[in-house]
Amino acid sequence: MIIEGSLSVKAVLENGKHQLHRLIIQSNKHSKDINYILHLAHRESVAIERVDEGVIDSLTTGKTHGGILLECEARTNENLTSISGDLVLLVEGVEDPFNLGMIMRTAYIMGASAIITPYRDLKHSEPVLIKASAGASEKLVWHQSDDLVLALKHLHVEGFIINSAMRSDDSIEISKADLTGKTVLAIGGEMRGLSRSVIEASDVYVTIPYPFNARIALSAVSAASMCLYEASSQRLEKNHETST
Repeated sequence: MIIEGSLSVKAVLENGKHQLHRLIIQSNKHSKDINYILHLAHRESVAIERVDEGVIDSLTTGKTHGGILLECEARTNENLTSISGDLVLLVEGVEDPFNLGMIMRTAYIMGASAIITPYRDLKHSEPVLIKASAGASEKLVWHQSDDLVLALKHLHVEGFIINSAMRSDDSIEISKADLTGKTVLAIGGEMRGLSRSVIEASDVYVTIPYPFNARIALSAVSAASMCLYEASSQRLEKNHETST
């Protein structure tokens, strides 16, 4: 597959989650950013080709590549044992790679170390996802599974509390949930929400309070962002209290 643009290319070269083939740079492009990318390519023993703009355009579908492409394989699935942090995001029912990339961008910035999703073929969608995440997807552990409940059971054994975002009589406002320890936040797509099996594997049901009966749901991107912000806010407050 082809990764386009300096931000995405740098993220892939820096984080070592792909089998790399060749770096393709437009012959008249020169900058400190490109020099850094060339340094990364040399470090990873990646073949480098300088080509005309027409060759670049023939390999891409858009005009936002900036004259920099990277040919590589889709990333390999990562094991749950690779997770080292204590904030994990599970996302189910989000198929659009742009939306998933936006969620990953927020997850990384808000302190999550990993994301869990159903298994998907990344060959055609991953370039969009990497660009939408501003490269943050490459910094997260990403475990894909056809059995999300099995993944949750593994994390539960490791001491994680599973918090599923959903509206029910048993739900509590997310601000009242303790998200400062080992935490999984489970977010479902706006059309179907979380599957029953994931809901039944959860410890806590959390909800985002609305100021009025809106009768429509937040998008998965918005819901994930708000839940992640709440987790980050609680953790920052706890760290502040500990330090003082």
